[in-house]
Amino acid sequence: MRSILLRMFALPAYLLCAFVFAAPSVGPTSGQSPASSARAGGVPHEGCPLEVTLKTDRNSYKSGDGITVQVLLTNRSKSPLYIYGLLDWGESASLSIWLRDVASGKDLPQRLWGAPPSPPPASREGFVRLDPGYVYGEVFREKLADLGVQKKGEYEIVAEYHSPIPSSMNFGLPIWSREKGAVPSNRVTIKVVD
Repeated sequence: MRSILLRMFALPAYLLCAFVFAAPSVGPTSGQSPASSARAGGVPHEGCPLEVTLKTDRNSYKSGDGITVQVLLTNRSKSPLYIYGLLDWGESASLSIWLRDVASGKDLPQRLWGAPPSPPPASREGFVRLDPGYVYGEVFREKLADLGVQKKGEYEIVAEYHSPIPSSMNFGLPIWSREKGAVPSNRVTIKVVD
């Protein structure tokens, strides 16, 4: 009986907490850019204990193709680091991705996609332990047209990791929290041909 009651109230509680914690960071998608997030937690990205690496499945695409992107999080520190285990795409989740037209220097318009706000962890088991040098990641697949690519040319892609979990929900673990800021990935250039 107790587990049934817990399950009945778990989802509304998760949603309430997610909205409370996500509300201060909600804003227009165009208002945030990866260039404005070049620092993580007040320290330069290069010295950050968390490294974000973006990889594409190839360097050249036709305009109607889909693209597969891997985003890998690596612990570059000398001690364990804990990452929220639920990696989802979107401003209210953990990962974001942007494309920029190299010729014009302009970001491509984004449509609003991605997961709803991530539910907060219920226990320590909601986090993944990254020992020094360990990698944890996510794969993203999408049509180039759905990412705003409408013509041939060169496009720069960058991803960003931003924890949706505040430090107050660390369960005594050294987590990468929302307060530590966003960490941008390396930039990858792809070519789109007819």
